[in-house]
Formats: sequence, C-alpha cells, structure tokens
Amino acid sequence: MSTNRYTKLKWYRFNIARRIRNLEGEELVAELEDIIEDIKEKKLDKLGVFKIQLRELENMIAELKEKPKAKGRQYDPFHIPSSGDGRIALFGLSNVGKSTLMNAITNTDVKTGAYLHTTREALAGTCEYEDLRIQIVDLPGFLDFKEDWNTSKQIVRVTRTSDAIMMVIDLSMDIDRQYHFLMKQLEDAKLIIDNETPYKIAIIATKGDLPNSKERYQELLNKTDLDVYPITIKSEDTLENLKEKLFEQLDVIRVYTKKPGGKADLAKPFVLPEESTVTDVTKRIHTSFLKHFRYGRVWGTSVEFEGQKVGLDHVLADKDVLEIIVSRK
Repeated sequence: MSTNRYTKLKWYRFNIARRIRNLEGEELVAELEDIIEDIKEKKLDKLGVFKIQLRELENMIAELKEKPKAKGRQYDPFHIPSSGDGRIALFGLSNVGKSTLMNAITNTDVKTGAYLHTTREALAGTCEYEDLRIQIVDLPGFLDFKEDWNTSKQIVRVTRTSDAIMMVIDLSMDIDRQYHFLMKQLEDAKLIIDNETPYKIAIIATKGDLPNSKERYQELLNKTDLDVYPITIKSEDTLENLKEKLFEQLDVIRVYTKKPGGKADLAKPFVLPEESTVTDVTKRIHTSFLKHFRYGRVWGTSVEFEGQKVGLDHVLADKDVLEIIVSRK
C-alpha cells in the first residue's frame, strides 16, 4: 500500500469514527450510507484499499438492517460506546490472558479464571499513556473447537468499530493453531482481503515468562510479518513498552496549543491522524479562525527552529506546540 493512499485512508477512517460515534439504528444506517456516497462521489472507490473500506461499510449496513427491531431498549452485551482518543480491540482465543492483560494496563477489574470463556461479554477499560486515553475492548475469546457463530459474529462486529486490532496469542500454547485460526476469522469476516486490510493489526504475545516461551516467540516471528509485542504480567517494563506500542498503532499525533503571549496548554492536546496540518488544528479550534488566519508559530520537531512561522499547509509532528495568529475582525 503506498504511503499516500495509506495516509488518505487513515484520515478517512478517523473521520468515519467521529461521524458514527454514539449513533444507533436508523441514524447509524443513514450516516453510513452518506459516507458510502461520499466515497463514490470523490472516486475513492477506485483505490484498492478504499474498496475494502467500502465493503466494510456495506457489511455494517447489511447487519444493521438484518437485526430485528426490538420493542423497547434491550441489553446488548457487545455494545460499548466509543470513548477516549482511540479504540483498540483485544482479539484472541479463550483463556490466552486477555482479561489479565486488561487488568494490568487499564483502570478495570475484569474477572479472570483458568477455564474457558471467563469473559462472556465485551468489556472496556481506559489505558492511560502520557496524556492520551486509549479505550481497550476485551472481547470474549473464540473457541476454535466449538463453532458459536452468533458470538463470533458479535466479536467481529465490535472489532470493526476499533482503530486497531491486537491479536492476543499465548506463548504457552500451540502457536500455529492460534495464529491460523485468528487469521482465518479476520479473513472470513472480510477484515483482511487478499492480504490487504484498512486496519492496523499486530500481535501481543502473552505469558512470556513461562517455560519454552522464547522458542514459541521465535516460532511466531517466523510465521508472521505482523509486529509482535511479547509481554509478561510480572514485568512492568514489558507492560509500559506495550502501552507505547498501542499508542503507535493508532497512527495519531498530539498537538498542543498556546494563545499568543501565553503558555502552552500541555494538559489537553488535540489528537489527530499523522500528517495532519495547521489547517486541521485550526478547524478544530474554531472554523472562523481559518477565515482570519494570518500565520502560525510552531515549537517542536516539525520545524527547523523554535517558534518558526508556518502556513496552513504545514505538516505537524507529535508533541508540537502551535500558536495561531489571526487578523482582527
């Protein structure tokens, strides 16, 4: 996938997530249909990666229309409203350590146990990394020896609403069985088509402190081109490293702002896709700023010197500080 196409797709997925957040039922269907029409009007459907995204949206609409209308609001064990600065799904077989991992890196206390299907519904928690809040969704584990199409379908449905998918593989179990089963689930759900995907997918390898885990970790590396992040719950260093990797999976940057003559607000950054420009931040502050924009000043790694003057098309980097100068009305 070319860098330009991937960047364009990242932007589009980012905007889709914001447009459909907290929508349900007919409102969600209508919004998805508008997004499809927008893709076709801009002729983005001619690009391979957008064809996959288009199928994803069409599948979501088909599933929503197939779902019978309930009398009154019913409890949906898989419905989790999006929150935070990004959403990552933990996707794996049953009893591979997803819930234990969830407890270790988020603010949740998920029930765990040494038996299959301890987690029976989708659960969410917040992973805090520096000044970001990442929503982690712990999905019920698959049972590869027992087909449960209803549960599997719901797991995939939640996975589609995430910004990234982390396959969780247990280094104390058969690597080949886990890896090929999970990849087949992603392919059957059309989340991967002909080795192309609009999603960021990586692997968390759990239980790295158990016997033979190093050999199985190497086996996993030999089997996949995906990034693999080995962890052990007993090592705080591996967990902190994982949080950093989760942030990298989101492909976002943090941009701080400051008022002219004031100090930078380092508590609440604007979170945007990589390759975002001064225009994108200006729109988020207030659309009227675009009309009256004179120039910006940037402190950070995207400029040659601190406080450098920039225009609206300047591409920002993670942790840049932006000051916007507007003309007086």
